[in-house]
Amino acid sequence: MKELAHFKDPGNPKISVALAGINKLDWINICESKTIKDASQIMSAYKFDVLPIINKDNSYSHYYTTIRWSDYSTGNIIKKEIDASNTLYYLTSIEDAINKFDSSKSNYFFLDNLSETVGLITIGNLNCKHVYLYLYNLIIQLEHKMGEYIYNNGVSDNTLIKLFENRTESNNGKDALFRYNEDNKKGYDYTFIEYLYLTDLVYIFKNLGFLEHLNLTASKLDKMIHRINAIRLVVAHPNKSLIVDDTSTTKLNEAIKNIDVLMNLMNHQI
Repeated sequence: MKELAHFKDPGNPKISVALAGINKLDWINICESKTIKDASQIMSAYKFDVLPIINKDNSYSHYYTTIRWSDYSTGNIIKKEIDASNTLYYLTSIEDAINKFDSSKSNYFFLDNLSETVGLITIGNLNCKHVYLYLYNLIIQLEHKMGEYIYNNGVSDNTLIKLFENRTESNNGKDALFRYNEDNKKGYDYTFIEYLYLTDLVYIFKNLGFLEHLNLTASKLDKMIHRINAIRLVVAHPNKSLIVDDTSTTKLNEAIKNIDVLMNLMNHQI
C-alpha cells in the first residue's frame, strides 16, 4: 500500500541549505546603478555583511560585502562577483554546508539551481530552528545507538544498576538511579538506560570494556564526546546560539563528524 512508506520512514530529517537560508524573493537587494555609499547605508541599517546587487534583468551576478565583518563603513565594503568559489547548490545538505563553511572559512555562500542564483546562506542562518532540530536528532540517534549497543552485548539492567550503585562521582548518575527506582516502585516498565545521559553512556562504555571492541581509547572517546556534548547543551536550550565566534563552525563540524565515526563503529560491531 502507498501509505507503507510513511509507516517505515526512519524519521531522520535531512535538511538542505535552502531551508536554513533565505531565498532571493525575500532578501533585500540594491540596484546595480547605486553606489558603495548607498550600499553602506543599507548594510548599516540592516546589519548586513552581504548585499546582493540586482541587475536590470532581475538576475544576480555581483554583490557587496564587508572585508571585516560588522564594519559597514564605505572603505570596508567591496564589490565581488558571484562565482563557483562562493556558491553552493541549493539542495546541498546542511551537513555538507557546515563542512564547507569550516574548510573555506567563509561566512556566506550564494545558492544556485545550476542555472541561476536563487538564495543565500550565512553562518548566522545556522542558528535557525531547522539546524537545531537536525543536530538534536543526530545526537538522539547516537544515544539510542549506544543504548542498543550496550544491550546487544548482553548487558542487563541489573548489571547497569549495580554499576551505578557503586558510582559516587556523578550527580547525574545518582539522579538517574533515583528516578529509575522511584518509577519502578510505581510499576513503570522502563529500562534503566532510558534514564541515562550521554556522559552516563560513556561511563558504561569505559567500565564494561567496550572501548577495546571499538578500537577507541578513553582519552579519544572523551575528546569526541566533549565536542558532541557541547553542541547538545546548545541545541537542547535554543535560546543559546550555535554560532558565536570564528571557531564555531569548526566545533560544529567536528561534532557532526565524531557522531558519524561513533555510529559507524557501533554499526560495524553490531
